[in-house]
Amino acid sequence: MPFFLIIPVWLVCVLVGVVLVCFAKFRRTGIYTIVISTMATFVPFLLSTSVLYFGSKIGGRWSGLLVIGTYVIAIIGGAAIGALAGFLLVRRLLLPR
Repeated sequence: MPFFLIIPVWLVCVLVGVVLVCFAKFRRTGIYTIVISTMATFVPFLLSTSVLYFGSKIGGRWSGLLVIGTYVIAIIGGAAIGALAGFLLVRRLLLPR
């Protein structure tokens, strides 16, 4: 997986979101774009970093394979969790009062 593309793609999403926020008709869509892409980028980063940090403390014969598998699961699952959390956060904040 080309990890070097994650930050540029995230920056493009944020830029598109900022442009959408400038138009009243697309303001909600822009906010969703910014928050969901940000959460879907940083949650997997935090989860995968914590897996690498705590996984290095595990010893044993299969520990390396276990850490690699958990790392991949943390990236994929973290992106899904982050996107869902961002969606629910924005949805809750933008509810009509």
